[in-house]
Amino acid sequence: MTPTKTNDFFVEKLKTIFDNDCEKNKLNKLCVDIVNDIENGQIKLFQIIEHLGVFLTNTDVHTRENGIKTLSLILDNIDKNYLNEQEVELLSTFYCERFKDHHSIIPVVVQGILSIIQMKNLPKTCLPKIFHGLYNDLRCQSELQATRRNIFFILKIALSRDLENLKKMGPDFIYGVISSMDGESDPRNLMILFDTLPTFLREFSLGHLTEEMFEVLACYFPVDFNSAGKDAQQITREDLAHGLENCLIQVPEFGEFVLPLVLEKLDSNLKTARLDALNLLIRGSKIYKSEVLAKHVDELWPLIRRDVLPGNDNELKLKNYDVITQITQVLSDDKINLEKFISRVIVDLKSSLGDVQLSLYWPSIKVLETIAQAHIDAAIYVLKLIVPLCLGQYGTKTTINDKIHLIETMNIFLHTLDNLGMRVSDIPELTWADIPGLYLNELVIEEIILKSKLIDGLAMQKLSLSENQRHLIYDKISSEIDKNQSENLITSCYNIMKILAKLYANEILGLMDNKLKVNDEESLEIRKNRLRALAEISTISNIGKTILPILVQIAVSVDNDMINMSLYCIHKILLMNNCEFNIHIFLYKQCDIVFQLLETKLNGYHDRKMVSSILRLIVQKLSAEEQREIINKYFDRLSENIERLEGVLIPLMPCIINSNDNRFIDLIKSLIEVSTKNLDENIQLSCCKIVSTLVNKIDNEYCLEKLLNFIRELIVETLESDNYSLMAKKSAVLLNIWVTKTLVTRGSKAAQDFIDCQLNILKNHSVGEYTANHFRILVDSSDDTLHVDNYCIIKLFYKQRIFQNVIQQNSLFDGESRQNYLIAFTFLLEEIPRDILLMHLSKVLPLLIESLSLGNKEVILFTLKILKDLLDTKNVAFVEQIQSFITACLKLTTYPDMNIKIAAHNCLHSYCNYSTIDIKPYREDVLEKLSETIDDNKRLVRQASVKARTRWFLVGSLGEPE
Repeated sequence: MTPTKTNDFFVEKLKTIFDNDCEKNKLNKLCVDIVNDIENGQIKLFQIIEHLGVFLTNTDVHTRENGIKTLSLILDNIDKNYLNEQEVELLSTFYCERFKDHHSIIPVVVQGILSIIQMKNLPKTCLPKIFHGLYNDLRCQSELQATRRNIFFILKIALSRDLENLKKMGPDFIYGVISSMDGESDPRNLMILFDTLPTFLREFSLGHLTEEMFEVLACYFPVDFNSAGKDAQQITREDLAHGLENCLIQVPEFGEFVLPLVLEKLDSNLKTARLDALNLLIRGSKIYKSEVLAKHVDELWPLIRRDVLPGNDNELKLKNYDVITQITQVLSDDKINLEKFISRVIVDLKSSLGDVQLSLYWPSIKVLETIAQAHIDAAIYVLKLIVPLCLGQYGTKTTINDKIHLIETMNIFLHTLDNLGMRVSDIPELTWADIPGLYLNELVIEEIILKSKLIDGLAMQKLSLSENQRHLIYDKISSEIDKNQSENLITSCYNIMKILAKLYANEILGLMDNKLKVNDEESLEIRKNRLRALAEISTISNIGKTILPILVQIAVSVDNDMINMSLYCIHKILLMNNCEFNIHIFLYKQCDIVFQLLETKLNGYHDRKMVSSILRLIVQKLSAEEQREIINKYFDRLSENIERLEGVLIPLMPCIINSNDNRFIDLIKSLIEVSTKNLDENIQLSCCKIVSTLVNKIDNEYCLEKLLNFIRELIVETLESDNYSLMAKKSAVLLNIWVTKTLVTRGSKAAQDFIDCQLNILKNHSVGEYTANHFRILVDSSDDTLHVDNYCIIKLFYKQRIFQNVIQQNSLFDGESRQNYLIAFTFLLEEIPRDILLMHLSKVLPLLIESLSLGNKEVILFTLKILKDLLDTKNVAFVEQIQSFITACLKLTTYPDMNIKIAAHNCLHSYCNYSTIDIKPYREDVLEKLSETIDDNKRLVRQASVKARTRWFLVGSLGEPE
């Protein structure tokens, strides 16, 4: 609006819009134009208000409403920094006076107020005045939902802007907030309130209005809300429940009201009510303090006990354990109340603790364990009961199972005490109990499970063991290591060695020299057992630096019987995550392992794959300079052994390869030649893997293009010429798969040609089936070759690109090649995310159903498993394919392979979750066919048949989905 535009013109334009029932779009556009003119300096806001005066002061209510609506829209669109303090204050005063106007005008007044309080230059005097009008002149709950929402937004913004001036309003403001929300039922408005009130409740002292505020909130507890309606806007019951919970835990004074409410809901049969009550108790206990909680403990415990002894609902049981933990922690600042609570629990549990065979024994132990873990004082109190109880029973029990249960019980509490940094002997009332002595004496028992539990218990008592006791343990575990009778027992021995090694490294080093020495005087089996044990403790710095050189020495020795065991141990150590020092660098620098493995002449006794993997794990962790040093020193000799070549080249950084382009290009060509001519399938695969990683890292596009042309020509010639053997053709296929994969993963523009070539090979009559069976390599995530750990370029969604290409070429395959295509497609799906499959289900499903008719057992079983997973999504595509799918499944229920029969039955069972209207026409056919399979000679098939047939009997009955 330019200065030349007259007052009359502006008024006439608004009148036209208002006469047409205030056309929303036209009015919005006009207001936006006005705002642009104001911000461009072409007109002043006060001039606009003067022009609007004819509407704002009109005696007709509807006309005044339109005038205020126009001004509110202008304020809504204007820059929040534009108006100065004086202008904002005048507007604020004007709008506050409008609160006394006709009720139909209130929505647009509130809308204007919402814009005003967002102004940057809002004077501090405005907010008290606004809320005085809002809470004295309006009754919030009499307004429409949208207006109430704006009022709640005004509160939310105000609390974030000027708490101090709002606090000066005193109880009037608090009462206004309470009154405005009292009875609110709209979930969207409640979410705004629940998001706003925590700040309000933290900052304002409620005083005599505490109970009234609580009552307003408590009427929503527990939240009863169904989010299925269209107006829910994705609000869930859980969102509302969590928001309400956040409000109820803000005020410590709420405690005296919350606890009775929680007790009432915990006594309910409604699970959601009990879960909400438990969640509130877990979060609120520490806020409400021990004084309030202590008053209700006697009422709380019986309600908790109902869900934990024995406890049939696992979700409720776990929540109650959290409640027990919180109660114990909160009461820990008042020793009298804490002991009173634990005593109350023990009184109820004591009868269940008298015999390990009782059904409530272990649930009772779990409760006491939860209490003990919560606080050190609670642990001491519980131990004073448990230790005499267990020791007394252990002395009288004669069966091994009872003894095992009692030691397990002791171990639970010993572990708790150990985590708290205490010993049993630190508890004055238990100084008489020599538990380490008992455990050591019992180690003479031959029962392996009990022996394992005893050793575990001794590990938990590491702080209580004397030097003599530790040496007795060393004797015992070294004997068990030599015998190696049980995996669990050996694991316990390894564990206690590691624990004691951290505290008493010199003693363990002495044990290595005396009891665990790996020498030729012992049998081969004992030496291997000792070597495994040493590997387990080599992650500890002082110990490992002694053990690792020994392992490397054996790995490159002439002791053919021990070489691979040493390699296995080194490999296992390199994969461990809990090392106290950098084992990879220590092996490289101090043990010179790369040099040793590259220089050693490998013979038939060496596990070459293990050597390769060790080299890879070491080289991965080296710096670029260290990698370059290895390449410069050994490049010409690496090709003497393909596995060692694989171990060194695959984890190289791209900078190493690209700084030596020609050497690596020539090496790739020689590897390609080896892969196509060597008859050893392992050698072929290793060559392909090396080629794929090197190609992945080449950044010289010219060299890469020349190399890819060479590879493509060689593959095409090998596949199309009759001069090459079947083995050579298969090796060409394998090479093409790996090169295709590496080009797709790096996002190369050449990838499409290789994908097309790969799909075209499926039509090759001699190697088409071989290609299909190896198609999964393209998306296989389990292989660690093309991996970021090896510095490879891995683009996102490369699997989806391959999937899209395969889907798009569906129509190009028929006849003999059709089967190859279906096999390749099915194996490809193993690694494709389910969300992607569901997006393309209308194309995928017909292909999967078609695959069920193939003669390949592996493909059929794999297809059925995929279909079962997709069936459970209840996608409409399965309704469209229902006839062909059910027909195919019914045929497979009598297939010769048992696993396929079971999978087919499972798919039929899942179809019953679909609408009765869709599946009822097939009910009789299914029941007739399944009447044959219920007599199958395999029990698991009969079981699956009965389950599916029983479910199909119910199709169409009362209560089934329509």
